[in-house]
Amino acid sequence: YPMASASVGVVPRQHRLFVAAIDFGTTYSGYAFSTKDDWEKEPLKIFFNNWNAGNLLSRKASTTLLLKPDKSLSSFGYDAETKYADMIEDKENFEDYYYFHCFKMLLHNNKKLRRDTEIKDATGKPLKAMHVFSQSIKFLLQKLFESLEEKFTDIQKDDIHYVLTVPAIWDDNAKQFMREAAVKAGILEKQLSLALEPETASIYCQQLQQTRQTDEGGASFLDVAETGTRFMVVDLGGGTTDITFQERCIDGKLREIHRPMGGPWGGRNINEAFFAFIEEIFKKDVLDKFKKVYMDDYLHMERQFETKKRAFTSESGVVKMTFPLSLIELAKKIWKTDSVDEIIKNSKYAGKVKTETQKLHIPKDIFISLFLPTVDKIIAHIQKIVEDNSVSFDYILLVGGFAECNIVQKRFDDTFNDKKVIIPEEAGLAVLKGAVLYGHMPQIIATRVARHTYGIESYPKFVDGKHPVSKRVVIDGVARCKDVFFKYVTIGQEITPGYKLSQDFQVLKLENNTLECTIFASWEKNPKFITDESCFKLGTLTVPLPQQRSSELLKIEETMVFGETDHELHFFVRDKINNRTYDGDFFNLLDK
Repeated sequence: YPMASASVGVVPRQHRLFVAAIDFGTTYSGYAFSTKDDWEKEPLKIFFNNWNAGNLLSRKASTTLLLKPDKSLSSFGYDAETKYADMIEDKENFEDYYYFHCFKMLLHNNKKLRRDTEIKDATGKPLKAMHVFSQSIKFLLQKLFESLEEKFTDIQKDDIHYVLTVPAIWDDNAKQFMREAAVKAGILEKQLSLALEPETASIYCQQLQQTRQTDEGGASFLDVAETGTRFMVVDLGGGTTDITFQERCIDGKLREIHRPMGGPWGGRNINEAFFAFIEEIFKKDVLDKFKKVYMDDYLHMERQFETKKRAFTSESGVVKMTFPLSLIELAKKIWKTDSVDEIIKNSKYAGKVKTETQKLHIPKDIFISLFLPTVDKIIAHIQKIVEDNSVSFDYILLVGGFAECNIVQKRFDDTFNDKKVIIPEEAGLAVLKGAVLYGHMPQIIATRVARHTYGIESYPKFVDGKHPVSKRVVIDGVARCKDVFFKYVTIGQEITPGYKLSQDFQVLKLENNTLECTIFASWEKNPKFITDESCFKLGTLTVPLPQQRSSELLKIEETMVFGETDHELHFFVRDKINNRTYDGDFFNLLDK
């Protein structure tokens, strides 16, 4: 099948002077950029921003958004957290503001996601999710452009190609949602690419290999990624575990060898487990009131836990955490006691967790137990992939912020001792750095694997004995079978970026002014009908039909193109009488 041609009117990105990437994460978000000149001479010369999080500097900001009562931007990141906490503390009109924290998971596996889907803020006020996402991206975009202007004073907005990262396991509707949010935030469609997070992390690791950097075990990536090397990339983020499988090709390109896998397990789950542990000791009403009245202290405690979580290793001893005086006093008041030890005695941690002034001493085994349910789910998921023998690989690349956790690293090493586990330096930034590199060389991905079986609804002539009677309909005097799944691409099929497939159909109901062409997807290889349990509606392309029509049958050509560089499905319909093409502007995944 012919390769898709490049879109008309799009400035080739190799002519742009800069590539800027935005990694919009569940827990943390950030941006990075590099110049075309630097990339050609020194690919890993990538610029980042430093965000101030109280007493520590971070390469990423907290994915937290604060909007004013009129829904305009107030602040984002650590500033949003601090400002909102201060407003609560000072009893300002915080309830009129909109506060959103860790909201990206709304898009994960959400079959009902629409353009007008709403999301509730911290106080339960609903707001359109599209506005929340676009305002967040808009903030990052503004900061990014300010950073670029500081270094390159004469930069123009047209000089930049943007790459926005998304999880590989996301559905097509979630990807379209992110694309539209980015466009709404101010990025021109022609200057935007989406990139899969584990894929960009892998690109970064390949680049590391070429610059002869080594992992902690001393093995050079040069030794690892020879032609034919197969590896699993496990991107452990804040909200999701995102897994892709790749093989290094002879020309240094990457070939996907299995469809993406994964699930909703990430570093954020450990924080939730910690607060469940606190709730078990002090009880829910204490924690709820503490969060509501002393938000600033709650935030400080969460940041302190984040620091302890990152520093904790299998060699660590008792974890000592300083608890806010406000929590201790509140607990004593509600429990009607003068002693925190008395409160602990009434929990399942009696005799295990100790106190000393404002410090809580958490034994090593209890602290490790906060990690295990999440880590075990990730390990079990990967073990099942290995046991199913659906894909073979020799190396595991561990990337993402949660991959920097020693407990995670040790479990991977112990469980998969027949594989070489590689953790690049600054694993939490691998996605972001790789996204910048991907923007400079989008052709590095040679082939991808179809996530679903894709097809459309068709009405072939009814055949007795082959088609069920319940599907028989008569159109213009001809008996036809409705709801037949006409397959374009099979799940697991290897696809070259830009893979294009066309099929001619005739319009059966000529009295209509528009034709709705709907794409369906399935988890099965050979679905028979669009009503099969495995099938779901992916999106619709509405095509205006010509007003002046002769008595001859109207023929249309329906074409699917699998994204040349952005992993997204494109759908085109051509009216063969007027030779008019209707494309992605009409193709809608978000109004189903």
